[in-house]
Amino acid sequence: MKIPNCDKVGLSVFNKSKILQDVLKFRYRHGTATFWLRNKDMTAVAESILYAMDRNNESSLPQGMEVIRQTHSRIILRINSPNFAGQSIIAKVFLIPCLRHRLKYHIKKYDRFAFAEAANLIIAAERGLSVPKVYGYGCIYDSFGLIKRSIVFLEDLANRIHIGKLLELNRQDQNKCADILSRVIPVFVELYKVNCSHIDVNSRSILLNGEDLKQKVFLLDFEYAGFYDRQSLEIFMFEAAYFAKCCTDWLTKETIDEWVAKLLDAVEIRDALGRDKAMERFNYYYFGKRLSRRERIKIH
Repeated sequence: MKIPNCDKVGLSVFNKSKILQDVLKFRYRHGTATFWLRNKDMTAVAESILYAMDRNNESSLPQGMEVIRQTHSRIILRINSPNFAGQSIIAKVFLIPCLRHRLKYHIKKYDRFAFAEAANLIIAAERGLSVPKVYGYGCIYDSFGLIKRSIVFLEDLANRIHIGKLLELNRQDQNKCADILSRVIPVFVELYKVNCSHIDVNSRSILLNGEDLKQKVFLLDFEYAGFYDRQSLEIFMFEAAYFAKCCTDWLTKETIDEWVAKLLDAVEIRDALGRDKAMERFNYYYFGKRLSRRERIKIH
């Protein structure tokens, strides 16, 4: 499948729908829900989610399902399915509780939440980024035909640990922290090289193997990611600064500055003028005020 390039406004909803349909070929309907799945085996997982949503009670979840995290707007569950040979699957359920939000979601042509995350992850994988595999996407509709739940099924990376936890465990040893940071440099380099703007690269969205740091590093949370037709030093420095700012509890500024210098080496920005400009933009975002989601999306 060939993924088209796009300008700063991103791929159209039509193109994203086509991308999802090319990968998630099996369509499954059950009651007021519709799912687009990789294969028929995923129907059991979809049915288990519908059962859980009907009960809407953590104590009555089906066997083999557990809540990992829950907020007012989303639930993240782990599902152990016998159809996946002992492997588990992650389900991210986005809740749209009130009519006003459902209408807004409908007007936006679904270009948010599970739809956007599923499409963006498929695009990211096609462009060579290390991301979880997408197994399916689905919607549950209310009596007016509006979406009240949107769901994405993802590869479970349970054997990985987020970088924030690793840094917390090693916070007394800046040399060890520096080594951990060096392992995630390829994540930022790959984002830069494939023209991807990821507005939320934080201490929980990068996953490593805690036993072997040399193994592949994965990046999560592509809900608001954008893909562009050119590389952007501004986006690159913003992503690095946003991440570093999330890690200030564990890292000294000296460790962070050394890491940024390695980042610039990795993308071959070695002349003094280019490095000074890059560091100026890094420090602007690192020391500046916390930007809203809308402000982060506009960076290009």
